[in-house]
Amino acid sequence: MPASKQILVATDLTARGDRPFARAKMLADVWNADRTLLFVNSAKTEVDIAKVEALLVRNYGEDTEGCNLAINYGKPPKVIADTALQLGSDLIIVGAARHNNISDFFLGTAVDHLVHHAEAPVLIVKERPRADYSRILVATDFSDCSAKALRVSLAFFPAAQIDLVHAYHVAYEAWLKSEGVATEMLSDAEKELRDFMDALNLSDTDSARVNPRLVQGNLHQSVHNMLDSGDYDLLVLGTHGRGGFSMATIGSRASEMMGWSPVDVLMVRNSG
Repeated sequence: MPASKQILVATDLTARGDRPFARAKMLADVWNADRTLLFVNSAKTEVDIAKVEALLVRNYGEDTEGCNLAINYGKPPKVIADTALQLGSDLIIVGAARHNNISDFFLGTAVDHLVHHAEAPVLIVKERPRADYSRILVATDFSDCSAKALRVSLAFFPAAQIDLVHAYHVAYEAWLKSEGVATEMLSDAEKELRDFMDALNLSDTDSARVNPRLVQGNLHQSVHNMLDSGDYDLLVLGTHGRGGFSMATIGSRASEMMGWSPVDVLMVRNSG
């Protein structure tokens, strides 16, 4: 990983923000990156900088040492996206607000807006970090955006193994007509997957870390089932793709997947 990577961490100054902060510290150590903690104050009152610094130290401890501090005013999603652009951030890290119980995460319009507008990938941290990401699930629909999601995953996490999953659908009517139809559809999906991988032109090292997988059925449900296995510690989704991950549905399917995923989620936007 090249030096001087820039990580922007959005914080509300409370102790519940320790998870994104801790993940940012782990990534910064691996990447030799600079961290900027951003506090967005929506009120018109001036922020007491000394009080903010004291809260950061009290809630996040000595790991705040070496962090840059940014304080801006306005609506958090827009301010976070704008600040990341101004700083040239390579990654934005945010937390998922919890309510009702520990497994109930709600992201809502704030993170949707951020993912929709930020140029940099957005990492939504849900779990308490205990180790570097080692097993990553990347969903693909063979689009440019999912290709970018895979490339970003390979670049950000050079020691991780990556499962690249694509779901193909066989209509029930096709099964009724002929098993040969289903076999043909599987063959077509296998060819698409091979062509997708070939077009990426990955290095031998990166290719060895990617395990392409086909599953039959609904991608949304398939990803849910795979994450439930407990084998993965990060889900990566691209935006601008066709099907379930298009920007037009960021408020529905992709938002749902961010919401119910039991693991951290990295959203990679393809702005092309």
